[in-house]
Amino acid sequence: MSLRCFLLLALSCAVLFLASCAGTPVRNLASDASLIKPGQTSGQELIGLIGDPDEYQTGRDGEKIWIYHEKETSWLKTAPVVGRLFNPRKEESLIVVIRDNVVFSARYSSFAYDQPGWDKDFDWQGDKK
Repeated sequence: MSLRCFLLLALSCAVLFLASCAGTPVRNLASDASLIKPGQTSGQELIGLIGDPDEYQTGRDGEKIWIYHEKETSWLKTAPVVGRLFNPRKEESLIVVIRDNVVFSARYSSFAYDQPGWDKDFDWQGDKK
């Protein structure tokens, strides 16, 4: 293989690698929630910070409820046996209540699917003999 072909191949690989990095930005709802200041952040600022919500609802007295969802679904995390070596699959949500176009409250929650269930943890309960 000539040097020219090698350089062309290397350049093509570099361009493809860089192009694969450019995609949709990943939201991190935990850090995004810390950017919200109830009583100060407007609805437009919220869209600028996090983007459009995944779901809209209307609450009492005309409140707007914006819900953001993120769910980890990497195939590596679902692989048998070795999937446990990767970060746990989890689901995150951010629920924002807006009154008069200003954020009234923001609540973040997270749930990891592979955490042991509290309902199966009975060793601390009951009589020990």
